[in-house]
Amino acid sequence: MDKYEHGGDIYSRNIKLDFSANINPLGMSDNVIEALHRSVEMCRNYPDPMCRELCNKLGEKENVPSEYVLCGNGAADLIYRCVYAARPKRALLAAPTFSEYERALEAVDCEISFFDLSEKNNFELTGDIIPYIEGMDILFLCTPNNPTGGLIEPQLLYDIADKCRETGTRLILDMSFLDFSERAAEYSMTGLLEKGAVIIKAFTKMYSIPGLRLGYMLCAADDYREKVRRSGQSWSVSIPAQAAGLAALDEEDFVTKTVIYISREKRYINDNMGKFPVIDFFPSEANFLLFKSEKPIEEILLKYDIAIRSCKNFRGLGENFYRMAVKSHEDNLRLIFLLRKELSDGSEAYDPGYHVERWEKLFLRSTLQNLL
Repeated sequence: MDKYEHGGDIYSRNIKLDFSANINPLGMSDNVIEALHRSVEMCRNYPDPMCRELCNKLGEKENVPSEYVLCGNGAADLIYRCVYAARPKRALLAAPTFSEYERALEAVDCEISFFDLSEKNNFELTGDIIPYIEGMDILFLCTPNNPTGGLIEPQLLYDIADKCRETGTRLILDMSFLDFSERAAEYSMTGLLEKGAVIIKAFTKMYSIPGLRLGYMLCAADDYREKVRRSGQSWSVSIPAQAAGLAALDEEDFVTKTVIYISREKRYINDNMGKFPVIDFFPSEANFLLFKSEKPIEEILLKYDIAIRSCKNFRGLGENFYRMAVKSHEDNLRLIFLLRKELSDGSEAYDPGYHVERWEKLFLRSTLQNLL
């Protein structure tokens, strides 16, 4: 890879604030950290290649048989393994969406077709995609979609799954960001497993453990699931990763607190940055926001060693699209303040006090020097 294509690249330069990686701003929970510490003693042994304890617990969480669960070295690992197991000749992707689907398919010389999502429709998937499924071996869909944040309606997913079953197309649903949505329960879609769909999820985002690499997939088809298992190496999930996953699954209050926090901060960001004349936000059910700007936001923020995700390398977007993670209230406030400062045209809307409470202005005065 000549150039890093995702968010979270804190190694190329000194980044003080990273809005490019969509990680839970509440960080790792104390229970997950404690489990990691305890797991060190066990690292003299090989990890359980079947992740049996973790699969059992995931089966209970998802209300599916534990046999349906396969753990991997992050969601990306499972995306590649799903492709290697299927060896598709023709694939269908929505655009824009997560770029690793395309990279994985290119690795097996698969011919890829794209269904373009419409900006006028907030990049929401519609039933117009269904006729395009004919003749496809595999279809990847992301819900909430990365980088747009939109959810696919359940009835549409059932219609798509029925079409995929009719045409023999393998449907892979990447739901790595679903847990951040206030509507996660009604969009779980495990009912699609019996229709042949595969669901992929990750611990990375919600539990703030991207460095550990832990994801899982749900699949009712024994033969395909076994092919996916054999498409990766045996010990893909380390002992610390399994321990962290087991501890994380007990953190129901942590997840609830996170969803409330993220929802509140998204509203705050929209109420403030959304008032800038040069910025337009798109609806998001994830812990990130896609927006369009007339100004070069990435260049502006890098002057302050702040990273944001430019979406110019997403198929279907361009240089004026950006994705920002929802971070702590203090960090979100810093970003808003600096953008007001940089984008100011002298209008009242760019006054640093605009929509910011008095205590927040006092906070900025005492902390902004550390950033500048």
